[in-house]
Amino acid sequence: MALESGLKMREAAQLWTESYPHLEYRHGPIPIAHSGRIVWVFGEPAPGIVADAAATGAVVVADDLDPIADLVRVQFPAVGRAEAAGPDPDWPRSLTRSVVLRPGGP
Repeated sequence: MALESGLKMREAAQLWTESYPHLEYRHGPIPIAHSGRIVWVFGEPAPGIVADAAATGAVVVADDLDPIADLVRVQFPAVGRAEAAGPDPDWPRSLTRSVVLRPGGP
């Protein structure tokens, strides 16, 4: 769910996203969390992760909803950030609705 949610954010708002298992979050990406960023936790958070992320100043979204519900919810900030920055979230840049492969190679 985190990978798919990140994809939605990248497509709609042209923002960089990364997805990590909870315990790997502390080793690497937590230094880039700060005010103006969102840390979204899918599923039951590992102990201390929410407090660690909140201490950075980032907006932390962690709840007991089914991760599929959060997949839908993450699209709201994606659309909001796209509308604020200018890209049309309904027509992501450089995306097509399908990929057509030619026989014998790409």
